[in-house]
Amino acid sequence: MVRYTRTIPPGGVGQVTLQVNTNGLQGRLTKSARMTTNDPRESSTKLYLSINVRAHILVEPGPKILLQGIVGDDIQKVVHIHSAENEPFEITRINTNLRSVIDYKLSRKDDGREYDLQVISRASDQKSASGFLTLYTNHPKKQVVKLSVYLRVKPEVQVWPNRVDFYEGSKSGSKKKESKRILMIMNNRGKSFKIKELNYNKDYFQVRSLAKNDSPASRYQFEVVPLVDSLPPGRLELQDTLTIRTDSSAKAGEIEVPLSIRIKQ
Repeated sequence: MVRYTRTIPPGGVGQVTLQVNTNGLQGRLTKSARMTTNDPRESSTKLYLSINVRAHILVEPGPKILLQGIVGDDIQKVVHIHSAENEPFEITRINTNLRSVIDYKLSRKDDGREYDLQVISRASDQKSASGFLTLYTNHPKKQVVKLSVYLRVKPEVQVWPNRVDFYEGSKSGSKKKESKRILMIMNNRGKSFKIKELNYNKDYFQVRSLAKNDSPASRYQFEVVPLVDSLPPGRLELQDTLTIRTDSSAKAGEIEVPLSIRIKQ
């Protein structure tokens, strides 16, 4: 928040006050504000405020926890919690709105001044979620410590985009430019794999490989083309599924991509 003197008389003095809400922050912090005036020689000046926020209860390496990995990985993080005054305190309870996707274990050091909090992903499949771990303490100056948790678990083999939709102007025999979409299939571990089979309705779609050869690779590109003129008379919408089978593990080896064609009326 910024407060400032709006009008300063010739030879007068004004004040600009920068106020920062440090709730939930810790460590070095720099904020800035741009001041614009009607001074023809220096119409714009940038002001900086640099502070070192020292929390009553410190969370290291920080109050944001990112759980990121690939399905099948052991995904976990440990944060270290201690009092800035190095005085004993207790974490009396912990709440979270992510109980379905994370576990946590709290370990107290022998001197009662420090804790280790281990946060563990429970996701067994592709998952993205965000939420909080709220720690309640008996510290006289900090009864609540809020930690942000971000969960990002990718499948071993991933397709992008995860669906392909075509919205066409009309069926036509005209020589308009062919509609197409690029589909990318990749191994998030960087491992090479092979595409064994593509299943889809070939009456209404074409799926063309853009690979130069059949050698295993860590990513593939395919071109998806709708065969709009093949739709039955009066049919304005069609949905299908492209099933991609790879030689990866059973769980990661099959991917389904919805396909659709919709004709504007």
